Amino acid sequence: MKSASKKEIIMDTAESLFYQHGFHAVGVKSILDQVGVAPMTMYYHFQSKEILTQEILKRRGERYIQFLDEKINRENSLTTYVDSLIKAHMDWLKNDGFNGCLFLRAKQEYEGINEEIAAISKGHKQRMLNTMEKDVQLFGASSTVGKQLFMILEGITSAAQISSLEEVEETAGILAKNLYTDM
Repeated sequence: MKSASKKEIIMDTAESLFYQHGFHAVGVKSILDQVGVAPMTMYYHFQSKEILTQEILKRRGERYIQFLDEKINRENSLTTYVDSLIKAHMDWLKNDGFNGCLFLRAKQEYEGINEEIAAISKGHKQRMLNTMEKDVQLFGASSTVGKQLFMILEGITSAAQISSLEEVEETAGILAKNLYTDM
C-alpha cells in the first residue's frame, strides 16, 4: 500500500468516525484500530488528531463545493439556480449521510479549545454564504435573497435530523417559492 493511500484511508476512516460519533468521542486509538496501522504511520502524516481534523474539514469543504459546482445551474434563471442548489444539497445529504453538519459539530466541539478548527468551520459557512449572495446577484436579486437561501440550506440539514428527506425537500421547495414572490 502506498504512503499516500494510507493517508487517505486514515482520513476517510477518521471522517466517518467523527461524523458518526463526534470528534471528542473518537480517540486516535479507535482510528488506528479501524485502519489497522501503527501510531507512527498516522503521526507521519498528521502531527496530531487536531491536524488530522483540520485536514478532514478542509477536504470535506472542497468536496462539497465541487459537488455543488457540478450540479447547480448558474446560467438560466434565479428559479433554476435555487431549485438546482436545493436539489444538489439534498443529493449531498442522501449520498453522504445526513448526520447533521460536520462543520457545525467541529465548531461546537472545538470553539474555545482549538480556534484553528473552529475558524475552518466558520470559514466554510462564510464561504457558502458569500457564494450564494454573489450567485443570486447574477440574476438581479439582492444579497438578502442569498442569505435566505443559505438559511434554507442550513435548515434542510437540521430538519433532516427529525423529518423524512422527502418532507424536508418539499418544505424547502415551498420556502424557495417564497423567495421568488418576495422579489
